[in-house]
Amino acid sequence: MVGRVSCSGPQQLLGADPEALERCADQMVTAACSFERISLNLSQQVSASTWTGSAASRFRFDWQRGHAPDLRRAAASLRGCADRVRTQAAQQRWVSQSQPARVPLGPLRVRTELESLYRANRESLSADLKLLRAERERWLQMPLLGGLLSGIRFLPFDPLEEIDKKVGWLEPLVSKNRKFIFVDTRGGGHAVEVFGDLQTADHVAVLVPGVSTDLGDFAQSAQLPAALLQRGRADTAAVQWLGYDPPSNLVRAGQDGGLNSRQSAHAGAVLLSRFVDSLRTLGVQDITVIGHSLGAYLVSVAAGSGQRFDADRLVLVGSPGSLQSNVSQLHLHGGAGSDSTVFSMEEGVDPIATGVLGHSMLGWDVADPNFGATQLVDGEVSLGNPLRNHSAYFSDAVSLQSLQAVISGSVPG
Repeated sequence: MVGRVSCSGPQQLLGADPEALERCADQMVTAACSFERISLNLSQQVSASTWTGSAASRFRFDWQRGHAPDLRRAAASLRGCADRVRTQAAQQRWVSQSQPARVPLGPLRVRTELESLYRANRESLSADLKLLRAERERWLQMPLLGGLLSGIRFLPFDPLEEIDKKVGWLEPLVSKNRKFIFVDTRGGGHAVEVFGDLQTADHVAVLVPGVSTDLGDFAQSAQLPAALLQRGRADTAAVQWLGYDPPSNLVRAGQDGGLNSRQSAHAGAVLLSRFVDSLRTLGVQDITVIGHSLGAYLVSVAAGSGQRFDADRLVLVGSPGSLQSNVSQLHLHGGAGSDSTVFSMEEGVDPIATGVLGHSMLGWDVADPNFGATQLVDGEVSLGNPLRNHSAYFSDAVSLQSLQAVISGSVPG
């Protein structure tokens, strides 16, 4: 399911009337226009005033450098909010139509709805960029801080650093070639991006990443696992799904016996299930879900919840474990999981995925023969830092070929 991020988790559908959202957006734009007119009219009056003296000079300076820009920023903020509300209206329509019945939509309607989502998210990202740049300018306009921040940065608190970081993330995302079904720039960010054509693809893969993934990873779109798996394959569409909040690093992931990891994965599993269900409603006939690292654990939670997970195949890559002890306890589109529908991949000595006596860090070892998954061929093993093996699954040609074979349904169980 695709919807607005809420306090209960990313992509949680709150429910709304799309027409009401669009009316609200129109009112925001009207208010923004009012702010802009007020700023312009007052600026003209201040400039035309016959008031003289030091107090007048100070007031004009304060107006030009502070009050007038504040009004313009308020207008820009309202316009940005309006863009985001319109994006949510488009997303609400796309999701809501899939809830009452599981009847695939017609090709033209699918194309229209998807293109509307892609366009709305590009516009929302552009609005966020404008707001960030306006905020940056506001800091630089401060008489004292502006001089310090525009030169050598040595302040204990550097407000421009975080702004520049986020601008660097967002600038590549507004390209007309980017296709986001969902994007939210708050915090570490959430995004669902499509590579290929969802409507014409024979096979669709959904990639779920692990620890330390955030919106910054989407800046280099060509290096995303979904992009690598889809490259050169016209019959395949791949979706990079970051719809949850993975821990920002391995230290946080391992705190309290992996409690942070488990909590984020369990929350994300519900949202992933809804998203995969919405793909099926679009008319997608063949879906493979690939989870890497904590994303693999998340996928196993989604499929082992007791309700059907609407994927045809699962691939657990570098998995830290599964809540279920056997593939038959996973519930897929075609029924219980088996060695022809559930696969695992572990590259050499992977310290995150390595199991002992049938158990891994977060549950049952998916590479253990008793788990019942088909083991895929991986690539060359790094003899240096073992953690490199954990991050190499999508950069190794042999591993990519193995994964692509699963996506196309050509790997026998």
